[in-house]
Amino acid sequence: MQISGRRCEVVAPIAASSFDLTEEYASAFRTESYHEFWAQVLDHELEHGAALKMPMSARRGKSVGGFLAENLLSPDQTTVSKILGHLKPGSLRLDTRALLTDYYAGTADASLLFGLLLQEIDRTRRRFRPLKAAVHSLLSGSRPSRDALRAVGDYVSKSGDARFDPFGVSQSKFQSVREGSVSLLDRLESGRKKARAKRQRLRRIRRAAASVCVVVFVASASIVGACVPIHAVVAAAALPGLVSAGVGRGGRSARRLDRGIAQLDAAARGAYILNRDLDTISRLVARLRDEAEHARRLLRLCEWGGGDEEEGGGGRWMTEEVVQQAVRSVGSFSRQLDELEEHLYLCFMTINKARKLVMQEILFAN
Repeated sequence: MQISGRRCEVVAPIAASSFDLTEEYASAFRTESYHEFWAQVLDHELEHGAALKMPMSARRGKSVGGFLAENLLSPDQTTVSKILGHLKPGSLRLDTRALLTDYYAGTADASLLFGLLLQEIDRTRRRFRPLKAAVHSLLSGSRPSRDALRAVGDYVSKSGDARFDPFGVSQSKFQSVREGSVSLLDRLESGRKKARAKRQRLRRIRRAAASVCVVVFVASASIVGACVPIHAVVAAAALPGLVSAGVGRGGRSARRLDRGIAQLDAAARGAYILNRDLDTISRLVARLRDEAEHARRLLRLCEWGGGDEEEGGGGRWMTEEVVQQAVRSVGSFSRQLDELEEHLYLCFMTINKARKLVMQEILFAN
């Protein structure tokens, strides 16, 4: 197998202290690949409906998250399995192959999680759409309309008395993916360190072997040359070839290790960025939960205040104050939903970029 174009340079994962995630994302928004990715997303939206809804023909046996990951993940798991299964014998060390297989499986699981979160964002938006109109209508007119209060009451009753969590369905899956990603990064870092240590040992062995060869041949040439001078000339001429032959096999092993280190570097960097993405998503989801709970409590006050008869304007004054806060809270929640959705699509793009870089390293070695 061959890969077109020049080989991509892959650097090692950067230390957290020197890694600017904000700048990393700002740069990503300006890249051509990001615009190409969004063009792909929009193509699916036009074909299957808003929010990448799954067509009826594809629903049997598949989750929406799986459909999203299947259509946006690149290279997909089927392609990865075929490539890893058809590599030349010896092009990948067994331990490196196992780590890279785990890397692709882990990033595919993360894509499934992101698809599930996008599905829940779409569900939450549909649930909030009538509520936003109802909350804004509470501010108009002399009294809140019965329809508006009914919409608010329905929302409050559906959310229940317990803490409202719009993303509760995916929490167990999120925790599993997060723990798996941390474990994957640790194993990739460990494998890379072992490969580098083995590479250094091999270099020392090669240098020592070359030195021994030089000493042996110089000593032999000196002894033979004392009796037959022409033999010394022949020995000196043959010395470079003999030394090269002696360490040639070690050179092939070193090149193989170098290729494995480059592959693990690319995978470790992708796993590191995925961990940072998962941390950011966790914070965004936690902030959304808090905002949703805050909005629910304000809306409960709106329901109580709006249902009371006005006596001297006191009840209406309280309702207006609370409704104004509720409008701001609902608006903030909507903006945070948009921010989370955009970040999830960006995470899809960074996963794809890292997967492609790792695959380029694999194909280059093959």
